[in-house]
Amino acid sequence: MPRGNMRELRLRHHHLLCTRTFGGRGYDYRFVANMEEVVSNLRSPEGLVVRLGASCDDVCAQCPNAVLGLCKDHDSVVEKDRSAALFLDLPDEAELPAAPLLEMVEECLRELDDIRLVCGECEWAELCNEWLRANATTSIKGQNTSTRW
Repeated sequence: MPRGNMRELRLRHHHLLCTRTFGGRGYDYRFVANMEEVVSNLRSPEGLVVRLGASCDDVCAQCPNAVLGLCKDHDSVVEKDRSAALFLDLPDEAELPAAPLLEMVEECLRELDDIRLVCGECEWAELCNEWLRANATTSIKGQNTSTRW
């Protein structure tokens, strides 16, 4: 729920990664249109709060795998969330300001060369890896500029 002039977006941990690497493809038209809206909101992070949690979120709203508020691939998705939370050093649940959160996510992603190290065998892994290759940076040893929660 928005508070005052704040907007809120509900996201699973692994969807933080998906939204940064999204390239316009998805399960079906409805899913892609919804994901484009979520990504569009994240492109204007000022006044946006991201509510992290381990249940169906704003990305899941139009996912054909979400049935009655639960993912058909629940165990796999929960494992992706746990792994993403560890990779990003984020708590299981939190409400965080979007701008610094998204900067930190991108920093972490740029140091990764294969999304499967975080997400395991995901059907979208190659699309994410294309983004990783296109956005890779050389990490500076011993320097950590990311914000940890």
